[in-house]
Amino acid sequence: MSHHSVSTSGSGTGRRFFFVFLISILRAAAAPWAHAAELELTYLVHEPAKTSAHAPLIVVLHGSGSDENDMIGLWQQLPEDFIVVSPRAPFGGGASGYRWYRKGNSTGADIRLSIAAIGRLVDTAIKRFGADPKRVFLAGFSQGAVLVYHAVLEDPGRFRGAAVLSGSLYGFDAHELSTRKDWQTASLFIGHGTADARIPFATGKAAHTQLDRLGVPNEFHAYPGMQHETQDREISDLAEWLTSRAAAP
Repeated sequence: MSHHSVSTSGSGTGRRFFFVFLISILRAAAAPWAHAAELELTYLVHEPAKTSAHAPLIVVLHGSGSDENDMIGLWQQLPEDFIVVSPRAPFGGGASGYRWYRKGNSTGADIRLSIAAIGRLVDTAIKRFGADPKRVFLAGFSQGAVLVYHAVLEDPGRFRGAAVLSGSLYGFDAHELSTRKDWQTASLFIGHGTADARIPFATGKAAHTQLDRLGVPNEFHAYPGMQHETQDREISDLAEWLTSRAAAP
């Protein structure tokens, strides 16, 4: 593994940003779809102005067609003691932006590769920035939110909590979800706009209903009139939830 970083100062805040290139060699010989793949994840990191040992960490995942710049600005509205990491999805590029998975036959393999890359990124961030490994959070918007569902529901104990913003349970089937027994180790914040035309509100609500039925701890927040986007009121609710979860034993 190798990486290169360039740091710049946040304007007037004393806070630091890092533009990091992370080369990950993902080896997944145990999986039926496995092959050795080399993914380069570019990510931005925001560190708190007041550094502390074992700060909480949140990794924020952008939607399809965007990049790492889209979500990093949320640091201004998230709890000030959090380290915020915003990676770029590995597939796509150019004017079309980047995505965590492609539609079609490669979807399942793409999701698994992206989740593996995110896991390696979390490990790197914990070591490099001194984050608390017991207070790692994940959040995603749209396609990034789909990745959040997969990452958390496939490994419920990996994160202290996770946020699904305008997302869906895309790629899951009911049987796969119903066979799990350790759902209580997961905790989800779900936010969705009632006017979302891209991923309809009913889709987000249906995911909440299914998770409730399975016993997965989650909070569902409906935002009247909000379209396929994030708004200040939603991020304010998320920040309050993160503060509470980070402080929990």
